[in-house]
Amino acid sequence: MGREGVGGFLESILAVMVVITASSVFLVVLSSGTMQVEENLEQADLVTWLESNGLYSKNEAVAVHGGLVPSLSSLPDGISGMTLVYRRSGDADPLLVLELESLPPGEVLAFQLPLLVEVDGRDLSGMIEVRAWR
Repeated sequence: MGREGVGGFLESILAVMVVITASSVFLVVLSSGTMQVEENLEQADLVTWLESNGLYSKNEAVAVHGGLVPSLSSLPDGISGMTLVYRRSGDADPLLVLELESLPPGEVLAFQLPLLVEVDGRDLSGMIEVRAWR
């Protein structure tokens, strides 16, 4: 094989690699565009909804007792159900568990937030665990 033969062979391999890479990038862009079209659950939207319904506050203690049953007009848009678990910091036992609506059929967003909980007239550090689903 002469120099032109080896060079031509390497050029053809390089051309095939470029085509494969370009098609892979195209498929990734195509699939990621599909994922972005779907409406995702947003943590910030849920936190705002929790605050507006008195279920969470960054600055004030939330009274937690067995009689806490929120009077909710409806869940946030796109949410079919939600579970809220209130705990004291460092304690595995829940102070209160609220099941709002049905069981989770699909996509679930789960997160924890620190908060002050009022238990027996005392403000204690605690957390709220949120699980929301479509």
